Amino acid sequence: MRHEQTGSLGRRLTRNLALKVLSLAMAVLIWLLVTNVNNPYDSMLLKDVRVQFMNEDSVTDIDKVFYVVDGSTVTLKVTERSSVLDRLSASNFTVVADMEAMTDMNAVPLHVTCDNAAVTWDEIEIYPSVMKVQLEQLTQQEFMITVTTNGERPANGYEVGTMEVAQGRTVQVAGPESLLNKIGKISAEVAVTGLSMDQTRQVVLQVYDKNGTKFDESQMERIQIKDSSGVLIPGNEVSVKIKLWEVMNDISVTVGTYGEPAEGYRITGISTVPVTVSLVGTQEALAKLDGKIVLEDAVSVEGLSETVTQEVDISTLLAEETDIRLIADAEPTISVTVQIEKTGDRTISLPLSSLELLNKPKGMTLTYSPADVIPVRIHSEDESVYSVSMEDIHGRIDLDVCKEEGSYEIPVEIELPDGYELASDVTIVVTSVPEDVLLENEVNTED
Repeated sequence: MRHEQTGSLGRRLTRNLALKVLSLAMAVLIWLLVTNVNNPYDSMLLKDVRVQFMNEDSVTDIDKVFYVVDGSTVTLKVTERSSVLDRLSASNFTVVADMEAMTDMNAVPLHVTCDNAAVTWDEIEIYPSVMKVQLEQLTQQEFMITVTTNGERPANGYEVGTMEVAQGRTVQVAGPESLLNKIGKISAEVAVTGLSMDQTRQVVLQVYDKNGTKFDESQMERIQIKDSSGVLIPGNEVSVKIKLWEVMNDISVTVGTYGEPAEGYRITGISTVPVTVSLVGTQEALAKLDGKIVLEDAVSVEGLSETVTQEVDISTLLAEETDIRLIADAEPTISVTVQIEKTGDRTISLPLSSLELLNKPKGMTLTYSPADVIPVRIHSEDESVYSVSMEDIHGRIDLDVCKEEGSYEIPVEIELPDGYELASDVTIVVTSVPEDVLLENEVNTED
């Protein structure tokens, strides 16, 4: 009985076998058609995929370095189903150049893998398939670090006094000889905006070529920067210690001379322009100044018989001092006038307001030069000239010529006490302009 049932089941399974096989094939075909319509094969390009290098020591072991000739990125073409491609990005791929596989033509084959198991090696094309490199002699040179600010300034009342790199003033740079020969400067650029106290800041070293152009990323990748003892500096970052100095304004200047004037002449005064200067320094150094600086032996008067004006570089003289200097952007020179007069001569400054003005014209605006005081040089045969004061001197000028517009050099009539005489003529320059012209100019300026 069981045998008959088994035979009956076998006949049912084999009945219409061709039709059943055809149905199965049709089902598979329909599934394939639906799959290819809804999830077809396609290709995508991934550009600028960075190449990683391995076994680089195979080059450095022979005292060589390499650099990529045509760039360190490649383009990948991936062919897969759309559903797979939609989940892919450049981060899923690893492109490796094995330096041990470099050919005699300095070409390194590239190998690519994908972390998505659905993508196999034969579905990836890489352009270019090899990377051209250039070998060069490895060398090492020492460079000074130039520490600068970023152009901004600390808080008001302060300036940067000193900046010191904790790792030392020099660095060792290793890399291709041709690249090291291009280096013009290694700089630590420090931001000091608003600083009001000493600080230590982390700064990434910048490398510039001899034309002042900053090294780009690819050039920086080809060099190693080490401290003065040869230890690699991580991230090329150094520590810069910043010390601030305080600013002190209105410091008077006293100038000393050396030598002796000509016989029968003497120094009667020393003046400077400007009269005061602004300095910056440590608290201790500024306190020692007591509000003034003395420039010893700054001007020679040896054998002179007339007043001399000379420019003095104050920054050079201050360089001999410790922890003190002129403020930033200050003019380094001052003008020093040493007044030398014949024995028995004396120059007295007569205020312009004390002059008697004769025949002053109406309807004219007058401008005087000098505008404050007029130097009057007087002479006597003895030392009594130093007892004369400006109250003892009377001056007057005749302005009749100023009725006409123009500039005039007018003599000043001076009356002196008995026993004294003028050592030189006294004049004043007067510019005369009609009042209506001046008023018109003022209106035009306001417009």
